[in-house]
Amino acid sequence: MLLLTLTVLFYALSVPFIKDKVYEIEEANAKTVLDNVYEIVRSQHMSLEAYREVALQTRKGELRDILGLAVQYIDSVDLEVKRGLISREDAQKKILGQFLRFRFGHDDYIYIFDYNCIILSHPDKTLQGENLVNLVDVEGKPIIPPMVEMALKDSEGYHTYKWRRLGTDTPVEKLTYFRNIPQWGWVICTGVYLDDIERVVDARKKSMISDLHRILKDVKIAKTGYIYVFDTDLFMVIHPNKNLDNTSVKGLIDPERGRPIMPEFVEIADKPEGVRYKWDKLEDPGNYIYDKITWSRSYKPLGWYIASSVYVEELRRSSSILKNRILIVAFAGLLVLFPIGYSLSRKLVSPLKELFITASKVKEGDLTAKSCIKSNDEIGILSDTFNGMVDQLRNNIETLDSKVKERTEELQEAYDKLKKLDEMKSAFLSNVSHELRTPLTSVIGFAEIIQDSFDSVIFPSLNHNDKKVRRHSNRIKDNINIILSEGQRLTDLINNVLDLTKIEAGKMVWQSEAINLKELLNHAVKATSSLVRGKDSVRFLIEAQENLPATTGDHDKILQVVINLISNAVKFTPEGSITLKATRQEGLLLISVIDTGIGIPPSEHNEVFEKFKQIGDTLTDKPRGTGLGLPICREIVKHHGGRIWVESTPRKGSTFSFTLPIQ
Repeated sequence: MLLLTLTVLFYALSVPFIKDKVYEIEEANAKTVLDNVYEIVRSQHMSLEAYREVALQTRKGELRDILGLAVQYIDSVDLEVKRGLISREDAQKKILGQFLRFRFGHDDYIYIFDYNCIILSHPDKTLQGENLVNLVDVEGKPIIPPMVEMALKDSEGYHTYKWRRLGTDTPVEKLTYFRNIPQWGWVICTGVYLDDIERVVDARKKSMISDLHRILKDVKIAKTGYIYVFDTDLFMVIHPNKNLDNTSVKGLIDPERGRPIMPEFVEIADKPEGVRYKWDKLEDPGNYIYDKITWSRSYKPLGWYIASSVYVEELRRSSSILKNRILIVAFAGLLVLFPIGYSLSRKLVSPLKELFITASKVKEGDLTAKSCIKSNDEIGILSDTFNGMVDQLRNNIETLDSKVKERTEELQEAYDKLKKLDEMKSAFLSNVSHELRTPLTSVIGFAEIIQDSFDSVIFPSLNHNDKKVRRHSNRIKDNINIILSEGQRLTDLINNVLDLTKIEAGKMVWQSEAINLKELLNHAVKATSSLVRGKDSVRFLIEAQENLPATTGDHDKILQVVINLISNAVKFTPEGSITLKATRQEGLLLISVIDTGIGIPPSEHNEVFEKFKQIGDTLTDKPRGTGLGLPICREIVKHHGGRIWVESTPRKGSTFSFTLPIQ
């Protein structure tokens, strides 16, 4: 019965999974075929583009060769002039007349104009002798002046523009090669119409399409699935059925949705899921009840869509065959294994049952229980191992109590020592801070008196025309300012040490009152407004959600947290913006200070909330704080039932956020 249950369970759990996996494999194979055809198209197109480039370079070389022969002819006539065999005027008529009759290629020709853009020789008689300095092509681009300019500068070059072929009115893109003839003050040109090249490329493209047609004709997906190609105008380019080539497929309707189906193939291009729809079959035409799936990929350089279509039932055929085979094998195996399994189970169950009874006694606390199984097989080894484990367990329990008591006494002694050391540390910090505050207050007070006396009495009385006096007086003022700023920084450090010591010692006095968060934020902004005064490159923004609920807690302590976060943002934001944001999220108040400053590396996100931790290398960078502000903020927020954290990216800014419970 157990074997039958396991067989049924195996079939129920594995067969659906295997069916789905086989279907996924068949679907992946269909997509792979589509991808392979896409790569074939891409390779053929790249070959076509390479052929176009070679053809263009070949025509450029032909133009250079033709003008090279023309220049040799001009040089030969010029040599006759130098030898006195012909006058310069007759030589000019001879040259211009010769090129006026010259033709090559597809009615291509040579023409000549001078540096003033006057046509001297051109097969179009209407242009003969005309000044074409203002002549432009159909796109409004000048034709002659750029060639004169480049010929004078570089002696030769290429120029492209739209021009009509001789005997036609249709403008065609033309590539012209020109050379400077300085001894005559001429520019000689010849060109080729690029549609000549495109005609050759189009013939090559048709050959490419013919090759692809032969390839796709032999490509099959599953049993009857196939690959076809259509363009952006929904004209069929390549189809296994040649009768559909160059026909419009715009009118093909999705019978299930009642709308054109080809735009759906365009929409799912390059997406993995494909599109499912109902379609008919060759053996059942007009009956649109069969599930079909199509995937497509777009090849933008040619404006093509390559699509594959296959019936879903054909993709599932392999999984159905595999399912039936598994079923046959499973039941055949069941018939063979049932007698063997029955015999083995009887041999195994009895000793295992006895071992189970012994284990139950041990579980209930009887550590004297023993298994009496004696055999040389694996169950006998298991029984001996179990008996040894029970004996070891009994011995361990007998000695465990004394060891636990001994370790507990050691831990208690260590804990008492650590607690005493921590109390001594807190007391030391508190006493030192109190002892430092009194003389430090005196230092700051006397420094302020000295500064006031120096500014109001001594400084006005000095001879400011004396550079030495002016230099030393400025140095004294700077030193006094340093004493005051560093004294204030040390005072902040002492106050922070005292606050943190009180919080850790549980001696901080906390107030409890209803807090209007919006009023508290406005208070914080006013208190820190002086920090951004004079920083024109830093903008301060406030984004507070309307109708924020109240919270309960110590108003001054929460205000201290907000002011501290704003102060830190100002310190580390040389330019950009600082945003104070307050919202309500998931039953909590969320307050954030967002800056666009230097940011914090991910490795230091947790360390910034540790005592005396500062951003950067304190050995090389100037410290920018006491390193206690954020630990105090963390303790204050924690006391109010909230949490505080930082999100930051180096060189992009930081966001310090904390939450408070709603009243």
